Amino acid sequence: MNKTVTGASSIRKCLSVLDCFTEETPRLSLSQTAERTGFSMPTTLRVLSVLCEEGFLERGEDRLYQPSWKTYRLGRLFDAHDAIRNAILPAMRRLRDATGETVSLYCKHDIHRVCVEQAVSTHELRRSSHPGYPYPLWAGATSKVFLPFLTSDELERIRQEAPPQRQAVWDDFLAEAAKARAQGYAVSDAEREEGIASIAAPLFDSRGRLAACIGISGPSFRFTDQARQAAVPLLRNECAALTSEYGVQLSCCAFVLPPVPRP
Repeated sequence: MNKTVTGASSIRKCLSVLDCFTEETPRLSLSQTAERTGFSMPTTLRVLSVLCEEGFLERGEDRLYQPSWKTYRLGRLFDAHDAIRNAILPAMRRLRDATGETVSLYCKHDIHRVCVEQAVSTHELRRSSHPGYPYPLWAGATSKVFLPFLTSDELERIRQEAPPQRQAVWDDFLAEAAKARAQGYAVSDAEREEGIASIAAPLFDSRGRLAACIGISGPSFRFTDQARQAAVPLLRNECAALTSEYGVQLSCCAFVLPPVPRP
């Protein structure tokens, strides 16, 4: 690699540039990349040049940059998880069709949850997540599923990351998470987003480790308390069946999912 780009700081700059490329913005100009990273134009150009030299990016004739073959190769490493996701997706679609709401599959990465698959509601007004993006664990039904399985250090880091209003109810939130573990599902209403209600249940691997979480979410006016309670047994049954049938395969993603899943 170009010797002008060395050290941990430079590596982080390279990763920050790569992180600018998304499903919505797969091609970027030099100025757009500099704006997104906050780096100076010379620094951005230097990093882009190195990434092109090394095969992670390429620049087209229109001077726009886009991911290249090495990026694709890294993305293919995540395909080992595709069999699991493809097995889970039919169950998610059944839940979506039964409830009318968006169904999401989340895995844990560090102190965040990452959406790795979705069956999106067919309603015009719907709730959806961005696959591959990290979401906080300080609020919501899916967070209540993950929290009881985390270390005290992870819990403290999540608490410190939370906004003041969530820190003020932290002990109550942990108690709700403990209740969720005991009953096998979690419920939330407007905890992280106003007007959004959710339920969630865990998926375990063959060794009893929490591997993932399936959540159902929608607008509170439609996904009412009555609707949520009706959906709970459907969700729990699907999660239990997936855990029973795919527990061995789920072992490969129990708390060790790569940081940027492929949508």
